[in-house]
Amino acid sequence: MVSPRVREALRVAAALLALAVAVRAPNLVAAEASPNEELQQQLLDTIEAMVARDGAYSPAVLEPLRALIVLYQESEDHAFAAVAIERARQVLRINEGLHTLEQVPLIQQLIRIEHVRGNHSAAWDLEQALLALVRRYPEDLRTAPVLRAAADRQMEILAAFLGGERPPELYLGCYLQGSRSGAENCDSGSRRTAVRAMLADAQRNYSEAIAVMLRNELYGSDELRGLELELLRGIDLARTLYDDGRGDDGLWLAPGIAGPAWEPWRGRTAAVVELAAWDLPYLGNASRDQQQLETRPDRIANSYHRGRQSLRRLYAYGAASSGSLLSQVEAVVQMADWELLYSHHGNAVDGYELARAVLEKAGVAEGRIDELFLPQLPVVLPAFQPNPLARDESKKVAGHIDVAFEITKYGRGRGIEILDSVDATREAQDALVALIANSRFRPRPTSGRFTGDSHVVVRYHVYDGTGP
Repeated sequence: MVSPRVREALRVAAALLALAVAVRAPNLVAAEASPNEELQQQLLDTIEAMVARDGAYSPAVLEPLRALIVLYQESEDHAFAAVAIERARQVLRINEGLHTLEQVPLIQQLIRIEHVRGNHSAAWDLEQALLALVRRYPEDLRTAPVLRAAADRQMEILAAFLGGERPPELYLGCYLQGSRSGAENCDSGSRRTAVRAMLADAQRNYSEAIAVMLRNELYGSDELRGLELELLRGIDLARTLYDDGRGDDGLWLAPGIAGPAWEPWRGRTAAVVELAAWDLPYLGNASRDQQQLETRPDRIANSYHRGRQSLRRLYAYGAASSGSLLSQVEAVVQMADWELLYSHHGNAVDGYELARAVLEKAGVAEGRIDELFLPQLPVVLPAFQPNPLARDESKKVAGHIDVAFEITKYGRGRGIEILDSVDATREAQDALVALIANSRFRPRPTSGRFTGDSHVVVRYHVYDGTGP
């Protein structure tokens, strides 16, 4: 009886030879082969000779196969590239094992090819297989970029959906999952159901990538901070879309909380719960009671607590990696910002005053302190999101609006007055007034104290006659 390994080897050999024949046939009828085609043929001859000499699953064929894949992609021969990639994957799996991480770049190439070919279903299936693969290696740093890329793409899909599009992933991921007579249906849920589920998947992947970095104790890594900020931006989106004012966005209560169909063994919340209970060096080992408190379902379903946990981790990263005093104080200020967004005014003011006192005690120059608390452009909260009052350097300025207003000690915009405008419509001016009235700002101290209102004047730029 032929063993499974031999059968697989024979299948790989047949596939490699079929690939050579498939590409060689068109070249035979060509009047004159292009340089790219000549290189392809040379590589195919090399592969064929290696197979004949060393066997179909010899690791030696990987190098010419990878070069062949590049040539196919340069020629936009996507079908041939896909076949060559699959052959390379088979050789890798035979030599390194079914779940080797060495095949990750090949799977990523296949995903890109399927997107180019418009085969979104195949691309989706490949991406789920890729995620299942990297989750087998929770301590391997090579998996963090894969998890982040998946999360970034999920946020792009969500942005398209919020912009009115119906991307194919909406149905491939069953994000509109609802229930009719107890039966699951992938097109019966609400818009809110879909948004919550897509956000939950993205948050899961960001959280898993963060955990990989933490297991390797890379507290000083810019990539770790970047991941944490992306996690925060997702939490803030949940806050702005579905928060009831107390932080209860219900993000994690979406259908599918037990986990997607392709991984029923792992829920969407597991990675977030793991981070909530993580022992970070500077913060010390949390007590069991504290861990149980932070991981309670009502806290995991609460954007205020999830954001607070993320900001505390950012502070701990700076402390654990001996970051600069200014960077650590900035982390304290952002925690105070978050408290202010939820109208925890006492906590916010205490945080701001503590941060300023620490800098003054350390002898930091007043100018550096003012950069944090009295910048020329007021800080719109949260500070980790783009400031909507800032000039967009990627756009051509069509005009501007000069506006004055008061920022209260609790970050509200009041007494808004348009001072002047150039080539700005009335609609643009009204939109700017609404933006200021509906935003929260970082309070600006007077005489070093956060006890009063402050007056600011801002020049807001408009582009092509549009407003905020």
